[in-house]
Amino acid sequence: MNYIEKRIFRRLETQVPVEVELGQQPLKTKTVNISCGGMFLKLKEENLPPNIEDLDLVIHLPNQNKPVKLSAELNRRSNQGVAVEFQGLYNDNILAIEKFIKSHLN
Repeated sequence: MNYIEKRIFRRLETQVPVEVELGQQPLKTKTVNISCGGMFLKLKEENLPPNIEDLDLVIHLPNQNKPVKLSAELNRRSNQGVAVEFQGLYNDNILAIEKFIKSHLN
């Protein structure tokens, strides 16, 4: 069977620090890749509550004065990590991510 990738946004393979806000102590991890629509995180499945579907994230993009804070929907879990799709992005968040990606793809 041929697999056709249905991604809308270009991905950047990079490690960017991310905090997953799960109560008092944020869970620190890094991206495997990031796009304007979502990202794949190096995160062991057992570190997340079993029935969680939505995550609050803080992304620390290099050369940005303040981190990007957003919500994401958990799309897929695997042995390598979790895939999330960004939800409710505000213009300044998506522009910061897009600017970061474009600066590394060109």
